[in-house]
Amino acid sequence: MRFLTLLSFVFLTLLGAMTISCGSSGSGSKDTGPFNVVGNWQANFSADVGATTTGYGAIDSSGLGAFFDTSGNIVQLPSITGAKSFSGNLTAYAVNGTFFPGGTVIVTDTAQGNVNSATSISGTFTGSPSGSFSVAPFSPLGGSAVPLSGAFNGKIIGFADTLTFTFSLGGSFTGGDFAGPGSTCNLNGTLTQQGTNNVFDITYNSASGSCTPDTQTGIAFESKTDYFNVNGGASANYLHVILLTSTLTQVRPYVVVIYQ
Repeated sequence: MRFLTLLSFVFLTLLGAMTISCGSSGSGSKDTGPFNVVGNWQANFSADVGATTTGYGAIDSSGLGAFFDTSGNIVQLPSITGAKSFSGNLTAYAVNGTFFPGGTVIVTDTAQGNVNSATSISGTFTGSPSGSFSVAPFSPLGGSAVPLSGAFNGKIIGFADTLTFTFSLGGSFTGGDFAGPGSTCNLNGTLTQQGTNNVFDITYNSASGSCTPDTQTGIAFESKTDYFNVNGGASANYLHVILLTSTLTQVRPYVVVIYQ
């Protein structure tokens, strides 16, 4: 009898330990991800030299995340796929306004961070300078993304070029980049929405005319805010495009704003 009582006690103790263990595992799994990070994010960067800046941008399903500040400078973070931790290069580009679009590389640092939840990302970067960053969701449109269709204007931040676009509902577009008398570059490309999110992947081709053929890719989002005052601050939908890659080595990341 004493043996059975002892056996029952041991069994209940083990059962309790298993229950606690399972409960802890279930609770912990909620904090370890992976998390859905596809969407619009606002990033705050702080460097040890005393510089701070706020960037507006997006992260797509491949982990591509990039942000611009209201001067047109760009910061690209390491790939953030939603896994609990990430690491890689943080690269910052300062808008330079030279003949070729794109910013001068001012920082290439090693960065590491954590996706704390579906609404919180934080990390640090080491190098010269070093610092930290925090990233949180924001709602630049205040609603669902609106498919672009019809004629639009465009502006390359840091340049005087006049851009025109015509979008189809399928996401393809054509257009022109007018840089001065006798200097028109023909454009085409595709804009692909990430599900129902206000996040778009873009392929942007300088196809023909008075330009060197080039294919650029990047990320975009719609906003109600005219961050660069390209349209006099008017209340409208603006597609903010961060072009990050180019087949031409002299073309570096830059921002294009498309609006009606």
